[in-house]
Amino acid sequence: MFKVVIDATPITPKLSGVELPSGKILNIARFIALLPASNTRDSSYQLILEGYPNPIDLESSDAQILKKNLQLDKDKSPWDKDKQLQKNQRAIELLGKQIEHYQNIPESESIARQELFESFKQTIDSQRPEGQKLYAE
Repeated sequence: MFKVVIDATPITPKLSGVELPSGKILNIARFIALLPASNTRDSSYQLILEGYPNPIDLESSDAQILKKNLQLDKDKSPWDKDKQLQKNQRAIELLGKQIEHYQNIPESESIARQELFESFKQTIDSQRPEGQKLYAE
């Protein structure tokens, strides 16, 4: 059995504080989302930060500055697809070999594995209370 690890490190902004035209200073290291406010008729936004219980209301001008600082333009993405593929080449190769192996297992082994899995499902469900079965239909 192969262990496949694919490096998919998330890319986050390296910014910590941004001063907005309204005078607000935000620590955006925990940025999650910038959403248009749905309950107003103007063009205000709501900023959602990780660990903060409520959205922060932002004016349109504040949101535009924040977008620019976060570099939310898709053309300026720091992620390099070719570099990522090169880093994951060994894992992709191992995954391909594993897929090929499973596609070529004999029918008898496939049936044995299926029976083993059915037995496993019954064992798991027999240990769980009624109404909390995982595999029972």
